[in-house]
Amino acid sequence: MPYEAEIGCHGSVSVCGIEAAASRANWSGWLATRRIDELSARPAMEDFIQILPSFRVSGPGHFEPEVIMRNGFDDLMNQAGALGSLGAAARKQGEEAAADAYFRDALGMALNAANHATDGGSHPGQLDALRAAARFALDCGEVPEARRLVDEASSTDASARFSDEWAQLRDVAAWPDPWLIAAVRRDPPDVEALDALANRYWKPLFGRCQLLTVNLQKAGDLAQEAWCRVLRARHTLKPGGNFPAYLATIATNLWRDLYRSARRAGPMADHRLESLDAAHRNDDGEGGALVDRIPDLKTLSPEEQTQLAMDIDMALEHLTPQLREVLVARFITGESCAEIGRRYGRTEQCISGWVRQALREMKLHLEAASREDAMKA
Repeated sequence: MPYEAEIGCHGSVSVCGIEAAASRANWSGWLATRRIDELSARPAMEDFIQILPSFRVSGPGHFEPEVIMRNGFDDLMNQAGALGSLGAAARKQGEEAAADAYFRDALGMALNAANHATDGGSHPGQLDALRAAARFALDCGEVPEARRLVDEASSTDASARFSDEWAQLRDVAAWPDPWLIAAVRRDPPDVEALDALANRYWKPLFGRCQLLTVNLQKAGDLAQEAWCRVLRARHTLKPGGNFPAYLATIATNLWRDLYRSARRAGPMADHRLESLDAAHRNDDGEGGALVDRIPDLKTLSPEEQTQLAMDIDMALEHLTPQLREVLVARFITGESCAEIGRRYGRTEQCISGWVRQALREMKLHLEAASREDAMKA
């Protein structure tokens, strides 16, 4: 038979694996054909598989008679292992969609092997097939299926309940990062996997934030914001990536943004503002809340209130239409910066900067008006 160059690759795989790839047509012929055709288009996979020259595809649902086809348990397990290796290689290369497809195919082959093992009675390899299927299910984030397989193995053989090989599959806290991240990427995310990932990396994240902010409260806020940012982008997480480094990068970038915003804000920066409820002491050492020391506008005379309203109107007129609208929306209408940002198509941080700029310009105009009144008096 002539050599079909278009499906040839370099590397090595057992003859059983090649025959198992052919038997894949009985399970899902078109999918097997697509997988084989894809191999030559994946340079990253060339070191993982070799298709022998006896392969020739004649159609999307069947193969030529030259292909040796066996549907035995060992063949199915070999094929599942080969697909799992391709999935691991694709994940290492950052091709998450291809990795997910390979792991799902491997899961299907392992389930077929488990069913084949029980045909005509029990088979000693059934537990091996169930364990492989559970691992492939976790590789592609199918946590409910993995738990079902673990329960099935426990009901099939009591030794699975106490075996160390099954302990990792039952204990979410013992799962490696790729399994946890794959579970978090799903809709809805697996709650136990999310908790395990948070418990694993919260302390290192908080420690890094404390080094950046040198403040416990600000470190907690920064860590919370970093974690929320990761959760919002959880669908883009890479199970094969370096998750702790990614988390640290998110926290560092957020801290840099906050630092730049504080520098632009100047006197209106958050760290330079004081709460009205904060304790304050006068020159005589007497204490009290800061709000008690600020004059109440209601105590002004009607003439003074009218003059203040006129000064505020004049200060607003000196603002650009955009800053004036943002200021009114924030403090009169009561909209949040995030809501205003969605209307303008800008970020919440950008709107906060606009509000601070408007307040600074208002302050400068009111101070100038106050000096003019003092000079007239």
